[in-house]
Amino acid sequence: MDFRQLESLVAIVKHGSFTKAAEELFLSQPTLTGHIQALENKLGTVLLNRGGKHVTLTEAGRMLYEYAVNILNTRELALYSLAQYEGKLEGELAIAASTVPQGHILPGLLTAFSQRYPQITYRINQYDSKGVVQAITSSVMDFGFVGTKVCGSELEAAELCQGRLVVIAPPDGKFKELQEEAISWDLIKEVPLILREEGSGSRTLFLEGLSAKGVNVDDLKVIATMESPETIKQCVMAGLGIAVVSELCVQEEKRLGLLKVFYPADLSLTQRFYFVVHKNRVLSPVARAFQEFTLEYAEALPKPC
Repeated sequence: MDFRQLESLVAIVKHGSFTKAAEELFLSQPTLTGHIQALENKLGTVLLNRGGKHVTLTEAGRMLYEYAVNILNTRELALYSLAQYEGKLEGELAIAASTVPQGHILPGLLTAFSQRYPQITYRINQYDSKGVVQAITSSVMDFGFVGTKVCGSELEAAELCQGRLVVIAPPDGKFKELQEEAISWDLIKEVPLILREEGSGSRTLFLEGLSAKGVNVDDLKVIATMESPETIKQCVMAGLGIAVVSELCVQEEKRLGLLKVFYPADLSLTQRFYFVVHKNRVLSPVARAFQEFTLEYAEALPKPC
């Protein structure tokens, strides 16, 4: 039994497929199959059920799998400790993030992490919150940052910080003279509304808040659906309509008077931002360092942020 055989077992279980596991490990499928057969011959038992579309563990396989994950994690922890000791921690991190965390959490986090580990590079991909979850579940990306609580037995989510959703309106017109920080939904429900795209955490939170008031999305005067908060802000400033966005996105526009910003008085719209990891992923030294640093960094983030 060696590390390559255990890595093969873990990868097959993760993907439920010999083909995808071979692609991840850069092995030929016969080589991967040989690793599993060698394990089964050495242990004298069948580890995988190979029938059907998805490969699954036998009872003996389940027992070995738990030990395999622990063994591989211990190996990576040893490498991590040695790399830290010798100051040689380097590599690339693949990070998936939804729009708001990418623009307003990652810059500070990555800068601080890079100061500690200057040899590490980053590949950042933007998705909506659902896309982030899919990218982590499928192991396309190492870690994720989202603005909604994720579900799934394979994932763990640690809360980073909180932020409120706010109503933004153009600085002139109907809302120009309003000085109150809070605004009633009844006052704005007849105004054309720009929504975030489906799958967005802020959209989900907003619609759930309306649903609690008995308001359906079909009752809204939706004039546009957009992915980019920057485009939404520009359209609101131009007078296309109003929108509900994260307060984190509009700090500068509010300060400069480019947008009117209100808190919905009769809606509870506190958004939580999460750091998402795969429970069963064997972490590389670089990934382990980033996970530990991110959780440490989160302790210093204000709540609400």
